[in-house]
This record gives sequence, structure tokens and C-alpha cells, in this order.
Amino acid sequence: MKNVLLLEDHAESRSSLAYVLSRDGYRVLESPNGRSALAIARRERLHAFVVDLKLPDMDGLDVLREVQQLAPGVPSVVMTGYGTVDAAVEAMKLGATDFITKPIHVDQLLALLRRSIDAAGQRGAVSTPPSQASAEMAELGILGLSRPMLDLFDTVKRIAPHPSTVLILGESGTGKELIARALHALGMRARGPFIAINCANLSEQILESELFGHERGAFTSADTAKPGVMEAADGGTLFLDEVNEIGLGAQAKLLRALERREFRRVGGTRKIKVDCNVIAASNVNLDEWVADGRLRPDLYYRLKVVTLVVPPLRDRREAIVPLAERFLADVARRFGQPVKRLSSDVISHLTRYPWPGNVRELKNLMESLTLMVPRTTIEEDDLPAAFRGPATPEITLYVGMRMDQVEREVIRRSLEAYPTVKETARVLGMGLRTLHDKMKRYGLRKPRP
Repeated sequence: MKNVLLLEDHAESRSSLAYVLSRDGYRVLESPNGRSALAIARRERLHAFVVDLKLPDMDGLDVLREVQQLAPGVPSVVMTGYGTVDAAVEAMKLGATDFITKPIHVDQLLALLRRSIDAAGQRGAVSTPPSQASAEMAELGILGLSRPMLDLFDTVKRIAPHPSTVLILGESGTGKELIARALHALGMRARGPFIAINCANLSEQILESELFGHERGAFTSADTAKPGVMEAADGGTLFLDEVNEIGLGAQAKLLRALERREFRRVGGTRKIKVDCNVIAASNVNLDEWVADGRLRPDLYYRLKVVTLVVPPLRDRREAIVPLAERFLADVARRFGQPVKRLSSDVISHLTRYPWPGNVRELKNLMESLTLMVPRTTIEEDDLPAAFRGPATPEITLYVGMRMDQVEREVIRRSLEAYPTVKETARVLGMGLRTLHDKMKRYGLRKPRP
């Protein structure tokens, strides 16, 4: 749905125009004055701006000028009952797409909007200047100026002020926790704590205790009472990474806590109330987990009130070299070494590589090359073989092969190809506990080096 900012001080006119625009499929952001319009332009992604030149608090041309700075290229239609040629010319100089005089003919306005929004979309107009967005992203630790990440960051800024449950999806290593931290930093609870827990590395009993805490004597080793991460996140944000790895019993208790904003510690009877934002993340297809009965559908729908998808690095290849150079500079500064340079051959290999480990894999590679390469320029021969040749081992399959046989062969060859079980789980896009379960089912072990 396209967002149209409507700036009109006359309440009845604004309401009528908003109704017409919304009926045509637009999401209308209404504003009665210049200051509120600028506030909306700073936090919302805009696809069009309709502005009255005569306003109670500011000159409409001044507002137009500032909105064009906040959202360069966004089409703007100026409307006024004082339609002089001078005002029209000035508005066009400031970037207005068109000029319409009152009384407004709605069919004419709708036609102008459709034409100008389509033209802006073909030009790739965005609501936040790339340089400004890049600086804001860098402050939050999000690196890589690319169209997919700019679009994602625009969405993050738009939803961060609202206390909705957010589900972040994406492959391992894409930076889902960074997005969660950005949502926290830009939200209403930014001054509260940000508490993160990885749900994949704990048994169900321990995970339930970590989430909700436990009372003394709740189980054998519970010598003292201990609060859980949900209590610790009160007034802030709780980030549940790999949320799909939570056992079904703990899932029911988590759903109840999300719905009622209260829970009991393990072994306890007292209800504990909390007020925190909950952000969940996963690197698997959760629809499949729901279909398989491994994830409760009611919890899934409760978590995905708002869903964000972090694109893999192979879908933002223009960011690979800037990210690599940034990581090289960071590692050099950390270890007190000169900054290494990438040769053209190395750049060619990096931009062609599929990056199954995404940004995390790129960062680790740059650190390794900084420490291992004695020269100031990193050459093609310095790259590991996987980056110069086929990135994954070949697997032979045949028609009629059962799916469990296919899965077993993929896991077996991946265990041979990657150095650790944890790395194998990351590349295959499954939780560590899930991989261990499958290895046990198929009788597989990690080969010795």
C-alpha cells in the first residue's frame, strides 16, 4: 500500500480528500500543519506528498522544501486557492511534480498521483536519503548500503515506535539481532534493557527456567531462586533468537505470558507481571514447522504480528566490497596492523561467492586474511579454496530416492565438508539441537579431521 502524506489545515477538506484517497487504495497520513507533516516525513516512508501552500504555522513552500530534503525524489502535488504563476514556478523549482488549484477535482488529483508515483517508482525514489540512512544505520551497527537494506531500515524506523510483537526472518549470519537492537534503540523502551537469549542451545527444561526463572527447589540443582530473562527485560525488549527451537511445553507457557503479560516461575505460584517488547527471530521456514507440528500455530501467529525479512548477502552483492573493506579496517585497528587492500581478482571472487554464512562469514574471512596475509594487498591465492572454486561439495542423487535418504546424504556430506557440527548446522539452516537429533536418527557422526 502506498503512503500519501496529506497536508491540509482545513479539517473538512482534509477529511474529504483523505476519504477519496483511501478509497483509491492509498494509506493516507493526515496532517493539519507543517510541523506535524515534517514529523511524519521523518518517521514514515512516503510515496507521495499532497500539500496546501497556505498553512497556519508555516509557509507551504518551506514545508515542501524540507520534505524534499527528507525524501528526495518523492512526488509532491501542490494545491492552493491562490494559484498564481509565481507560486507554481517556485513550487516546481523545489521539486513539486504538479500544481492544482482549488476547488480540487478529485479525478484530476488521483490521475496526477498515479502518474507521478509510477514515474517515481521507475526512478527508484526513496523516502530517506541514502547517505542519511547509511549514517543512521551505521550508528546502530547495521552496515552495507544497498537497496534491500535501505528498504528494510525504512520499515524498521516506521514500526519501531509501536509496541507490536515482531518476527525477524532470515538466514544465519544476516544480522537479525542487529535489526532487533535497532528496533529497540528506535522504540519507546530504548532506555530499558535489551535482553537476548538463543533458544537453540538449551534443553527444554533449562530453557523454560532461563525464560521464566525458577524458585528454590523447583528441580534438583535449584539451590536458590533465580529470575528469568523475561523478568530481566521488564521495561525493555526481550529478543528470542531461533524461537522455533523452544519445546512445545515451553511454547504454551510463552504464549500465555505474551497474551497476559504475566507468568509464574518454574516451581512457583506467584504471578509475575512484566511489560516488555518481544522480538523473535528464526532462520527456518516456520510455516513448515507449524505444518509438522513442531511449532504451535497460535504462538506463531502471536509472534508474527509484524514480520521483517533480512535479505541474504547474495541478494545485496553491491554491499559485499564496502562491508569487506569496513571489516578489514576494524580488524586492523583492533590488532594494531596496517589496513589490508583487496586485489581486483579477490573482489571478483568475493562478489561471485554465494555466502551461505552471510555477513558473519564475510567478517570472519576478513579477520582471518588480516592476520594470515603478510602483505598489504590480499591476492587471489590468499583466499581459501572454497572462495576460488565450487563453494559446496557435490552430492549424487537418483530418481526414486526417498526424502529421508536425500536428507541423510546432504547431512553426511555437509559434516564432511565443514569443520564443526555447529558450522554445519548454520550452513544447512537448522538449529544445532535439530541437527544433533537428525544425526542420531541417521546414525551419523562428525568425521575426525
